Amino acid sequence: MKRTLLLSSALAAVVLAAWFHEASHTPAVPDASAWRWDGVSEVLYANPPVSADDSISDAQALREVERLYRLQARYVSAQSRGRTTRARHVLDDAMLRLHDLVQRPGLTDRPRFRRVYHAFTSEYRDHYGVPDTLNLPQGKIYDIRRGLFSKLNDRTTPQLDEVLPSDIRLTDTEVPMTLNRHVKESMAFLLRNKQRHLYPWLRRSSTYFPMIEHILAEENAPDELKYLTLVESGLNPYAHSHAQAAGIWQFVAPTGRRYGLTVDPWVDERRDPEKATRAAARHLRDLRRMFGDWHLALAGYNCSPSVVRRAIEREKQRGTPTPTFWDIYEDLPEETRNYVPLFIATSVIVSNPAAFDLDRVAPGPRYAFDHVPLQPSLSLEQVARLAEVDVQKVRALNPELRADRIPPSEEPYYVRLPYDTYETFSENYTQMPEEKRTAVFQHAVRSGETVGSIAKRYHVSRPSLLEANDLHPATVSVGQRLKVPQVRYLGNGEVVAEADARPIRVRYGSRATRPIAETASAAGLTASWSQSSAPADRRQP
Repeated sequence: MKRTLLLSSALAAVVLAAWFHEASHTPAVPDASAWRWDGVSEVLYANPPVSADDSISDAQALREVERLYRLQARYVSAQSRGRTTRARHVLDDAMLRLHDLVQRPGLTDRPRFRRVYHAFTSEYRDHYGVPDTLNLPQGKIYDIRRGLFSKLNDRTTPQLDEVLPSDIRLTDTEVPMTLNRHVKESMAFLLRNKQRHLYPWLRRSSTYFPMIEHILAEENAPDELKYLTLVESGLNPYAHSHAQAAGIWQFVAPTGRRYGLTVDPWVDERRDPEKATRAAARHLRDLRRMFGDWHLALAGYNCSPSVVRRAIEREKQRGTPTPTFWDIYEDLPEETRNYVPLFIATSVIVSNPAAFDLDRVAPGPRYAFDHVPLQPSLSLEQVARLAEVDVQKVRALNPELRADRIPPSEEPYYVRLPYDTYETFSENYTQMPEEKRTAVFQHAVRSGETVGSIAKRYHVSRPSLLEANDLHPATVSVGQRLKVPQVRYLGNGEVVAEADARPIRVRYGSRATRPIAETASAAGLTASWSQSSAPADRRQP
């Protein structure tokens, strides 16, 4: 699956590159970010993606759409008058504005915004020939769920038991694996679309499941919860829903922060597979304690605990003393009522593919890396050159980095390098000139910005921003360059606390296939699919 979901970074790079080419400015740094490099003063002007404010009011949304329509009118006017350069500049301005707006929660769901968005992106494609990096943020998993849920909600769909093995035998699991009509229909849907869904999932599971199994065991959470990542994201760290959920566990920003994940302009730890897995295990355990039932906990994870509580109360009023998920099934939103059956169906099939006559798939790459603390804020392009590897490998191992750069941090920030490359990186790094190891981050003030809004954008305190720039009184002017104070990323240090600020080498074992269900005919084949899961190998390189 193409990593086109990082719209904010990829789009900004294209726009800035085109703008600088036309205006004969200093070329942009060759990475997929919204950074500009001044080769003379060695200063980075930092206008990275804005972090989600978690909400946007109707009035704010209308104002933003109004501004976009005004830009569209200027663009059409310039075109009609043959003012090509003016039209190009208006288009670039609009795309830079869209680059910020698509990250605002809920805005991409609004029809008016989507109409003007598609109008500008269509013009931009025609003008610059941009590849398919302009899609609104979402992943293929959402099309999958829509297709399945529409089938399940179609009451005319016939029973599909005939496509399933007749001798399925369930094993004991902490999360109950109920095989009712809803689950069997989900299983039938997946099996009929195995090339599109199941086979890619099986391949990705060989990469991420060993790590997920290891962390779930450490957090005392059921092993079968690992299959939830397939339903949530298809195990795509860059999956980004229209509800502004992100990562393989699809956390929204407030919930992610509540469980210790940093979400700011530099880092989005919801996209870090390890950190998000630990947060998800704790969140799911809390939901289990809240409801006393794993199916209800999963329903609360998908929609909202308050929605589930209201459905439970309605069922109690009907006379059911201890309602189950299946008791409140019809009272839940359509997606949630089908979410648990899809989880069970996925768990049963993926845990024992031989029982369902699935072909063996080539395993994905092993999740192994050298975890290296770095103090200077290097770009990932620089990191890749020092490690002598393809930059795409470094990006794939560090999906949480939003600006394609190690963030400015008071303490060393741990970055993942491809396994067994630390020595090469270290040798090249020691030969790097000292002046190339440091960068000063500055924000170029835009119209309408204040000291407070800039501090909020970079998740620093207003006093620290004032102190860093010796601002007295606290006034700023358009174009003024403000130094961005460094921040601390505690979550990064907690993951590797045992490393004591030294590099560590991490290699997880193979995927552990513990069949949740099997058939008599496939029992002898299970061993050919199963692999042992060794503990994570963590040691100093």
